[in-house]
Formats: sequence, C-alpha cells, structure tokens
Amino acid sequence: MKYIIMTLTMLLAAMTFVLEVSKTHATSVDIQKISFEDHLGNVVYSEHLAAGANLSDFVLPEGPERPGYLFVGWSGELPDEMPNADLVYVAVYIEQTLSLTVNVS
Repeated sequence: MKYIIMTLTMLLAAMTFVLEVSKTHATSVDIQKISFEDHLGNVVYSEHLAAGANLSDFVLPEGPERPGYLFVGWSGELPDEMPNADLVYVAVYIEQTLSLTVNVS
C-alpha cells in the first residue's frame, strides 16, 4: 500500500508540473470588432477579427443608401492589420443637389 501511495503522489506531482509548464506556453488571442455604421449610427456590417489579423485583403461593405445623398466612402482608412481595439467606421455622404440654369434671350 505504501508503494501505491508513493507512486500516486509522484504521478500527481508530475501531472502538476506538466500543467504548470503547459500554462506558460499557452497563448491568448484578443478578438476585436470592426463595425461599419450608417449616418444614424445603425450597424450595417460588423465582423470579429483577431488582433494582428492582416486587413490588406479585407473587403469593405457597400455603402448604405440615403435618399438625396451620394455615398462617397467610409470615415477613415483601414490599417494594415487589426489593432488590439475595436474599429468603427461611419458612412460619409455628399448631398445631391440639382441646379438648373435657364438663359432667356
């Protein structure tokens, strides 16, 4: 019985050591959110990405429609890689105006 208890104690110590070594090699991944909003603050598209993810091939969503306005892009440029923070981009518009000039001769 004495040998069984010693063997179990040694196994427990070995497993504890392996667990501690495993914890030092474990890595965590920070997940961040990239959001695209319309002029009212409504999210039209969002995606969760790991911090450090390559954004060079990220496809920007289509701009939301707004009557009387023309979508010209998003408020800012994407970085090359996802930072360790959430990103929010807002749709940018210009007002469409119709100008009529009448020359009477």
